[in-house]
Amino acid sequence: MITIISATNRKDSLTIKVAQFYSQLLTTENVTNQVMDLCDLPRDFMFSNSFGNSTEEFTLMIHKYIQGAQKFVVISPEYHGSYPGIFKSLMDCIGGDGVGEKKVALVGVASGRAGNLRGMEHLTSLFHHLKAEVFSAKPKLSEIHNLLNEKGIIENPETVALLQDQIKRFVKF
Repeated sequence: MITIISATNRKDSLTIKVAQFYSQLLTTENVTNQVMDLCDLPRDFMFSNSFGNSTEEFTLMIHKYIQGAQKFVVISPEYHGSYPGIFKSLMDCIGGDGVGEKKVALVGVASGRAGNLRGMEHLTSLFHHLKAEVFSAKPKLSEIHNLLNEKGIIENPETVALLQDQIKRFVKF
């Protein structure tokens, strides 16, 4: 099972649309997957699920999306030159026990031209610190608002090929 994490809690974000499109590509390759939308996190999760505390709702989510996955794909938007704080808070609550020894692929999305290049490097450092293995191919999708059509589909053949290549290689990783 691969969990695709949309690394923002912004409602109706382009990031969740990319995550759903990525899920369709995985399904086409017959790879079992699920999408974790951080909009579904409990509103107070970072206060009630840290420093040894845990709620049942959060524990069930983590069991389903994190512990139940063999691999992760993190689709991360660029927030202030990095990745969203909500994702860092999630990782702080989970800790290394949740992701250590697992394999992670990263996809950056941004409205600008760099496709969240710095955020991908920051996420790589975070996952290495947590003892996860980060896949080397990290597509950076620039001007994401121009890549997605009104149905949430990426039609640009070069971008689709880039994601398909990552998927084929990550499945073997």
